[in-house]
Amino acid sequence: MRPKSESSKPAVAAAAAEPVAVFAHTSLDAYRIALEALTRGDAIARRLPRGYGPLRDQLSRALQSACLQTGEGAAKSGGERRVRLSSARAEAGEAAAALEAVVALGLGSRSEAQAVTILLSRLCAALTGPCKQAGG
Repeated sequence: MRPKSESSKPAVAAAAAEPVAVFAHTSLDAYRIALEALTRGDAIARRLPRGYGPLRDQLSRALQSACLQTGEGAAKSGGERRVRLSSARAEAGEAAAALEAVVALGLGSRSEAQAVTILLSRLCAALTGPCKQAGG
């Protein structure tokens, strides 16, 4: 017989993998796109060589901010929603520029960076409608 702590681990891990559907962002396609861009882009950032810390930090921060501001904007309304979602779009653009720099400097895979850039482009497109609906 296994101790209780071992038998409950799979249930806890499974519960952590599925977000609770009570939050506004869980229903947004834009948030799922932002989260995928974050995870895939962060993998690129983590592989950047020594000496490129500022680029790694900027890429990571922009990806994180795009994801988090998308989540925050989903819970806002009116002008506050527009500001957050517009900021998420701007951060997605910054992350895309950082990925272009990674490729231009020969620091990462062009195909991996392009895959994340496509996600970021999809994120911007997905946020355009909600930004306009919120008055922007």
